[in-house]
Amino acid sequence: MAEPLLTFRQVQHRHTVANPTPLRPWAKRQGAGIVGLDLDLYAGSVLGLVGPNGAGKTTLLRMMAGVLPIQEGTVVGHAGSTREVDVVDLRTWAGHMPEQVRWQGRVSVRQVLEQLSEMRGESSHQLDGLLKLVGLRQRAEDHLDNLSQGMRQRLSIAVALLGSPKVLLLDEPFNGLDPVASEAFASLVRRLAAKGVCVVISSHMVNQLEGLIDRIALLHRGQLLDEGPLAEVERRLGLEGRYVIQGRGSMVPEEILADLDTELLQHEEDVSTWSITIRGEQDAVLDACRKAALDIISWSPARPNLVEWLCAATGMTFEDVSLEVTSAAFLPMRGAEVGEDE
Repeated sequence: MAEPLLTFRQVQHRHTVANPTPLRPWAKRQGAGIVGLDLDLYAGSVLGLVGPNGAGKTTLLRMMAGVLPIQEGTVVGHAGSTREVDVVDLRTWAGHMPEQVRWQGRVSVRQVLEQLSEMRGESSHQLDGLLKLVGLRQRAEDHLDNLSQGMRQRLSIAVALLGSPKVLLLDEPFNGLDPVASEAFASLVRRLAAKGVCVVISSHMVNQLEGLIDRIALLHRGQLLDEGPLAEVERRLGLEGRYVIQGRGSMVPEEILADLDTELLQHEEDVSTWSITIRGEQDAVLDACRKAALDIISWSPARPNLVEWLCAATGMTFEDVSLEVTSAAFLPMRGAEVGEDE
């Protein structure tokens, strides 16, 4: 495996919240946040940071960006195949795109980038190349008020890329984008990764990251449940090898699957079509369907959704991983309840 670019070991940041008492109205205590997290970031890879609202995704990205201090733990950077350096300021490594940046005003795209470059003490000679990279070269003189949401997202990425960071952190970047803008944005992320940039994308929608990410990190209540290449995490959690077969007419799964080493996960049927989700010998099932003269419309892999990921990783039920947590059956918890309002 390639050497990681950045290594986070047992890092923690917990927010301070008010805890007033009659005698100490100013008292505070540690609240939600990130606890004991281990994570490696790799150059040229796209990591999907996935979790429900309140999992701690925004807090973790702000820690990685150097916006929030790392209260405990260590961060090590890898400057070569053998040399490790202690990371004192993550802001020199990472560019950060927050979830909401309200670009508005009668200044142009180029003026914004020039002003921010000057504030960072950097040269503005590379701005044309940066504008070309994010697809804004033809809109460089447009005022912020005239930009679409997709263009504003591109501008946010351009700002995050000032200084040529090794790590690009994107917080819910697909929010508010239509399908065309989303695909254009994903294409930009792929180009950046191809140039060797490590891209971390936070999302609570796994399907948005399909075909884009190389690795996935599951975050829940401020803790990292699992991380790694998508196929490896699916295998560890028992979510691999699932397929959906759709057809016309009707079918009886018990008759088709009776002699096959296959698990039927779901069966749906309406007036004119049917659908089954299976795990196991998909080729044998397709062959059985053909022998039964079933009219097959499609066959495709079935990827788990966020709830399935979390249920498999925690052993909790759907009700427990929903917004209303009704039990304390979360085995990996380390004593204190951790989360985040995002």
